[in-house]
Amino acid sequence: MTRMKATALAITVSTLLACQHSPAPTAPTEPVAGRVTVAPAESAGVEGSTTGGGHYLLQNAFDTQFAFSAVLHGDGSATGNFHQRLESGTGTVDFRGRVTCMAVDAANHRAWVGGVIEKNESTDPSFLAPQHQVGHDIWFRVLDNGQAEAATDRTTFVGFEGVIPSSAAYCHDRIWPDDNARTWPVTSGNITVKP
Repeated sequence: MTRMKATALAITVSTLLACQHSPAPTAPTEPVAGRVTVAPAESAGVEGSTTGGGHYLLQNAFDTQFAFSAVLHGDGSATGNFHQRLESGTGTVDFRGRVTCMAVDAANHRAWVGGVIEKNESTDPSFLAPQHQVGHDIWFRVLDNGQAEAATDRTTFVGFEGVIPSSAAYCHDRIWPDDNARTWPVTSGNITVKP
């Protein structure tokens, strides 16, 4: 990748993250293998869940590996984990997180997943700022378009503290821009959202 394209990616990703309104204690997941485990349901029951794994095209250009599992419990708590990784041209972007909140729009097959960074193995300088470090909030949102061959599931890149102050605010606000803006098509794998 040329230096110009890498710089354009860093600027575009930074802009997307600033604009993006997309905010089970289990072992971290490997995105390629898609190993995701879900904590057993709490006694309050399960209100919703979402799982997924595979690849998507960030900005329709950068192959991104992802894996996640999140469960919304009847008491309002959420558990699970997630992992996203890509090569940006200026380094690796690699985050693992623990789910702390979740919201589901069952009618439209959408979910918002928020959490806390448990590991940042990024080498890309654009992802080494204080808000990218362990203990800070991180989030994303997904769309399950079903199993039809023509339907493509979609996901966002991860968002960080800034315009949206926390994962809890992200899950509470449930922002979804028109025309699925800032979501990217899954090129292999699957996303499932269940009420």
